[in-house]
Amino acid sequence: MTVDRIEVSHTAAEKADRYLTPGQLKTVLRDHTGYVCRRASPNHDDLYPDNEFTLRGEFYGLPLDIVFAIESDHVAVITQMSQHSDSLRGQFYEYVGDTAKDAVEHARS
Repeated sequence: MTVDRIEVSHTAAEKADRYLTPGQLKTVLRDHTGYVCRRASPNHDDLYPDNEFTLRGEFYGLPLDIVFAIESDHVAVITQMSQHSDSLRGQFYEYVGDTAKDAVEHARS
């Protein structure tokens, strides 16, 4: 599966007045790079969903975190928010790549 079919949740779309429009979110997931990771716990396997990822970067001039999930037939944007933590690096985050496509490949492996 690629990042062709993207659905934007009502929650993410409602934030368009502060952040990105649904169209911009889709463009970011298809074409932009950033830091893609998923939450992980070294002491608790399966504590966090394997299909949920965060894309952090600066998109359209805004420093954002875009939270999305890889579903069986599409990518679902869950929410978008300003970068609320200092770092997404460390023992509680697993780096998976630089693009949403990397997340798709990680979820499928």
